[in-house]
Amino acid sequence: MNWDDLRFFLAVARHGSHSAAARALGVTQPTIGRRMAAFERELGARLFVATRLGQELSATGRELRVHAERMELDALAAERVSAGRDLGMRGKVSITASEWLVGAVLAPLIAPLSAQHPELELELISEARHLSLMRREVDIALRPSRFEDDDVVERKVALISFGLYASEAYLARHGQPDFARRCEGHRLIAMSTALTKIPDLEWLPPLTGKAFVAIRCNGREAMASLASAGVGIACLPRLLGDRAPGLQLLGPPSAAPERPLWLGVHRDLRSLPRVRATLSFLAEAIARVRPALAPEVA
Repeated sequence: MNWDDLRFFLAVARHGSHSAAARALGVTQPTIGRRMAAFERELGARLFVATRLGQELSATGRELRVHAERMELDALAAERVSAGRDLGMRGKVSITASEWLVGAVLAPLIAPLSAQHPELELELISEARHLSLMRREVDIALRPSRFEDDDVVERKVALISFGLYASEAYLARHGQPDFARRCEGHRLIAMSTALTKIPDLEWLPPLTGKAFVAIRCNGREAMASLASAGVGIACLPRLLGDRAPGLQLLGPPSAAPERPLWLGVHRDLRSLPRVRATLSFLAEAIARVRPALAPEVA
């Protein structure tokens, strides 16, 4: 059985459609369709059932997925053992984080590492979803939540504070929000309902539950831009909100949430020179911006 066929099969199983699998693998949608059709002919079995929501696994497909994922773990373990052992500080290191962490934290800090190691190929990937360290989708991850896999080595590198912000122009039109009335008569810029591990979920409803949700976004940088444009009130990381032009930090009665920031890597990769050097650099660089990530409350 061709491992590439199983790789394509797993991508469709995980992403639920040929188009989403094609984006994940960096190929075209027709390629995915042809590969899956040929794979099903070779096996003599249907692996997927087409529905209006996408591709759902058949009974055979569900059984095959269990075995394919076991094979994938073994293949990835072999890759991790052999990956770049003889390259030293040459080669690629991929780092993932949410879009605001990549744009406001990682990108401004990374230049000295690139200058120090000119043969190091750094890849910064901003994704709303969590890319997998186990499946080698990425080498290093920076997240405001702990990692769930036992084979991931993690380190707490900072604390992220959040706050509520609105532009001076917005406040001039709508006045200061009344948090006792849960911001009735105000407009809110909120995170997408598809995102679950965010500090807004428990903190905001008692404070802003009567505000009209004008716009939802799946990223904080877009929220900061909309707030600066006067669209409404937004919950932002202090680093973003304090630096955004024209924004004013509001003073709700309850303490704003804080989230620890974790740096993670698969234990099989942390001994690679280029990965080890990148981890060490990131930890030290992020330590220098801790006061901006979690400013002291006045």
